[in-house]
Amino acid sequence: MTVEWSPDGQLDLESPVMIVAFEGWNDAADVATGTIEHLALNWEARQIAEIGGDEFFDYLDQRPVVTHAGGVSRSIEWPRIVVSACSPDGVANDVLLVRGPEPALKWRRFASEFVDLVDTLGVSQVVLLGAYLADVPHTRPVPLTGAAFSRQRMATMGIEPSDYEGPTGMTGVLQQLLTEAGVPTLSLWAGVPHYVASPPNPRGTEAVLSWLADNLGMAVAMDALHVQARTWVDKVNAAAGEDEDLRDYIRSLEDRVDESTGIHHGVDPEPDRGRASTGEAMPLVDGDAIAAEFERFLRGDRDEPDDD
Repeated sequence: MTVEWSPDGQLDLESPVMIVAFEGWNDAADVATGTIEHLALNWEARQIAEIGGDEFFDYLDQRPVVTHAGGVSRSIEWPRIVVSACSPDGVANDVLLVRGPEPALKWRRFASEFVDLVDTLGVSQVVLLGAYLADVPHTRPVPLTGAAFSRQRMATMGIEPSDYEGPTGMTGVLQQLLTEAGVPTLSLWAGVPHYVASPPNPRGTEAVLSWLADNLGMAVAMDALHVQARTWVDKVNAAAGEDEDLRDYIRSLEDRVDESTGIHHGVDPEPDRGRASTGEAMPLVDGDAIAAEFERFLRGDRDEPDDD
């Protein structure tokens, strides 16, 4: 692993807690990485290191970004994973934020060396964030699922425990290896309505941040995010009001949630084939077709009817 340390990179950190989010498959509607971005801005995070190198990234999938100005080449930004440090007010521990694209190559080597990096930085606890597409309505609380390093810790998390079996991402790999290495490691997953999957989803980010604040004892400023979340719901409601099929579909999701006593049971904590399902029978509608139509409506490129 190529770790490039910033000038003040190897700091004297106080039993840091590490919060990690990877872009891509693990991050529906950018909820997980949006959480990291929010924390970095509000806690004035400073970059201490970055992980890069040709060995972990497939540049056909994760292409470098070039910039020009007036026809003159300015720079090339290569895919990288950034490690930042911050010291939130009123918190005894420092916090490390890790964000970047999910590695595409040599997962076993990356994960093993990531565990070594966690040890080098003296991390006391790791929280891995993710988000998945699910058959859930945007009008109900965001479903949170997760896993922990012990049953005792899981019982204190206040979310539905994961029973997921299936394909995983780097988040799942790191949780297993870090736990085996003796590092207390948690994972937290937010369910995102599949019919409004385009980022951002401030309601999902709001739910994850609220959990972090409550469970890690960290004050997180969210006033602006609360406003964004309400505005987002209003926008989705307004768009749904224009489509009878979508209104009926959302109502069926609401009914199923409201009638269920365990609304998270059966929801996959990781995105399998693009969307998780609660496993109950749905009305005879094409949810994917409705989602595609709804996304076009929100983008403003839905076809208008011809005038006679």
